[in-house]
Amino acid sequence: MIRMLLSKDFFKCSFFFSLFYVGLLPAAFCASLSATESQLQQYIKQHQTQQLVLLKQLVNINSGTSNISGVNRIAARLSPLFKQLGFNVRLVAEPNSMQRGKMLIAERTGTQGKRLLLIGHLDTVFPRQSSFQRFELKKNSATGPGVIDDKGGLVVMLYALKALQATHSLDNKQITIVLTGDEEDSGKPTSISRQPLMSAAKNRDVALDFEPAITMDTATIARRGISMWTLETHGNESHSASIFNKGVGDGAIFELSRILNTMRTELQKEKYLTFNPGIVVAGTAIAFNKKLSQGTAFGKENIISKIAVTKGDLRFLSVAQQKSAETKMLDMVKQSLPGTKASISFQDGIPAMPPTAENINLLEQYSRVSLDLDQGVIKGLDPALRGAGDISHIASMVPAKLSGLGPLGDGAHSVNERIELASLPVQTTRAAILIYRLTN
Repeated sequence: MIRMLLSKDFFKCSFFFSLFYVGLLPAAFCASLSATESQLQQYIKQHQTQQLVLLKQLVNINSGTSNISGVNRIAARLSPLFKQLGFNVRLVAEPNSMQRGKMLIAERTGTQGKRLLLIGHLDTVFPRQSSFQRFELKKNSATGPGVIDDKGGLVVMLYALKALQATHSLDNKQITIVLTGDEEDSGKPTSISRQPLMSAAKNRDVALDFEPAITMDTATIARRGISMWTLETHGNESHSASIFNKGVGDGAIFELSRILNTMRTELQKEKYLTFNPGIVVAGTAIAFNKKLSQGTAFGKENIISKIAVTKGDLRFLSVAQQKSAETKMLDMVKQSLPGTKASISFQDGIPAMPPTAENINLLEQYSRVSLDLDQGVIKGLDPALRGAGDISHIASMVPAKLSGLGPLGDGAHSVNERIELASLPVQTTRAAILIYRLTN
């Protein structure tokens, strides 16, 4: 019965999928930790202080995406640490025109077990001039730029690998690490900036992403994709007293409002589909920079608007859902108010990572690790609670994917970003044992 359900489309097996969300899926998890797995756990416990020191060092280096030298400093700090673990390390630069930091790629070759791809990122959302710059230790937590997103994830990944190396569990294993330098604001087009990541994903069996955990009892087996859209409407400029008259029409602003409201009423109830107009510029004349999403407008209360532009995003869980929404939006645009016309264009951003049978199976293995550690069942995170990320770029290439293996905290992308320190050894141990089981 389970295999039959797994073979169907996600939307046709939502009952099965929901079992992971509520933690009802029965699991005869009777295994316990092996001797090596106990050694992994002990190593991580003994090295908590060193792990925290490294986290502080990384956080105190500003690596906002636009701070290229800062991103490269993080790469330079981590490179020798991966080399010490037997990885061949190289730094990959994106085209100069993209103005982005380098990507760190580390590789070990072998023939035993699953072929793994580990993903993280070096950059944060906090620019060089941000007031939020330093790591600050609290009683049971710490704050700082990138402390969970994603520098906490980097030290989870590194110390999981350190534990594996200490127990000789990396020998003859094929593991590739990709740490991008621009996850928070990827260089465009992504077909170029994500090419090294996609190349590294070829012939890999499993991808593990060390973005922060949302809760300690969930992991991510599905992430929504994102695309952008730009809507432009035109009307007839005239005195406001003549609005709605034949030959004049309803004006550009009313046409823009009609389309946006139709989108709101007809699309908002579709599960996992969201859309948002982030900026509107309208009036008699406008200057709008689509790339920077900023503009100016001139208009008067007694002049019918001649032009209106809005730019927004669309988030979806599958290519089919994305294309269906775009088709509906195009149809809405075609039904113009009198005296108006409209056009809409779409720009791909990050693809979706749909839930798959392989992802669900990988989650089950991760949950088994947690149960063997007496830490409870791990459920699948609701895709509506997580945005797009680098792992989505390789979702169609790697059979099994799991994200959210980094530490727990809150306030990501804000000056309140905080890590719960107790989550560091927990997530590191889970990751180490999962990697050990996948590669043996």
